[in-house]
Amino acid sequence: MLRWRQLGRWLMGLVALATLAWGGMWALDHGSETAVLPLETVRFDGDLERLSEAELREAVSAHLQGGLLGVDVAALRRGVEALPWVDTATVRRVWPDTVRITIREQQPVARWGEVALMNAKARVFQPRTLPDGLPSLTGPPGSAARVLEQYQALRLALTPLGLEPIGLDLDERRAWTVELADGGLIRLGREDTQSRIERLIRAWPRITPAQDQRIAVIDLRYPNGFSLRWTQDED
Repeated sequence: MLRWRQLGRWLMGLVALATLAWGGMWALDHGSETAVLPLETVRFDGDLERLSEAELREAVSAHLQGGLLGVDVAALRRGVEALPWVDTATVRRVWPDTVRITIREQQPVARWGEVALMNAKARVFQPRTLPDGLPSLTGPPGSAARVLEQYQALRLALTPLGLEPIGLDLDERRAWTVELADGGLIRLGREDTQSRIERLIRAWPRITPAQDQRIAVIDLRYPNGFSLRWTQDED
């Protein structure tokens, strides 16, 4: 009697294994029809001011094959982040038929050279058109971070004096020149720039220009002082 029970259990196990094997073969035969969910919607999220939906869709159009489960999300992210006005992009599948792409746009803090912009991380990017009203920074290749850091320090130091920097140039000799909002220039030179600015700050309260005078050039490249040349408004 015990042997018959063992034989019955063995036969039931054999049937179960055969059923599983048949189910696996059926899944392989029909998987291409049922496992791949169609991708119906690509959704773009984020505060998008500079980017149009048309250019975003063009950037991802070549990477939408494979349905919801097969779509290459890394390729989608790379395609979107290749657009100049995109800082970062994240891509997520949303059940049952949607890919959601969340975008953070670039926030420019300055112009860089003649044709590019710079964000707060000193990352340089080159859109088709450049917005107005940004400070103008220039420097040799690879100097973007250094120039931005120096500009921010100079702005903090000079604004309380009523001097508004709107541009900064680092030339090939590594000498600094500041452009002011009223058209004047501050020549800092290459060395001891911090101490030179501090010298100007200490002396500034004693400088009293006439009403019609504007700064032409402040030259701080002297060892123990500086020169100041004025220009008069032409009425």
